Amino acid sequence: MTFVASDAEINRAKKLHSMLLFDFIVVHVFVFVIALGMIKSSPLPLLLMPVLSICLLGYVMFKAKTSLRTESSHFVRCHQLLAAKRAKMFLALFIVTGTFTAVMYFGGAQLGLSPIASKSLAFGIGQLPFMVALLVLVVLEFDAEHQCKASKIPASALALHPAANEGQA
Repeated sequence: MTFVASDAEINRAKKLHSMLLFDFIVVHVFVFVIALGMIKSSPLPLLLMPVLSICLLGYVMFKAKTSLRTESSHFVRCHQLLAAKRAKMFLALFIVTGTFTAVMYFGGAQLGLSPIASKSLAFGIGQLPFMVALLVLVVLEFDAEHQCKASKIPASALALHPAANEGQA
């Protein structure tokens, strides 16, 4: 649905989508690749990745929650609530797959698995669905940011926060 949105509203609405894209692409792709390259010398980048991600996701969810009280534009609220919904989804996926990966990687021997089997389960079953979901969320967030620039609200965002003809074009 197309709305009449000012440049300031578009920038406010786009901010959380941009933060999610930063988290998805920079933190979970680039920092992860750096962490894999440095894992023998220092585990710091591997530990830094979840801390950065949880902080960014928490900020997105906090800003969206406060926008319900403070934001006057329906357009901005819808986009921020959509970003928060995706952040919650991603955080749940991150915690579940991360926990499974850690249990299989570090506790596979206690479960009676060989080192190869525990690594295969950790990265095959634990991380493969995470990476596929990450790719899907990157595409969805790029689309949401593009719709934001075009003053459109996706139907999924409008369903999160419906309003009666507020600012429609």
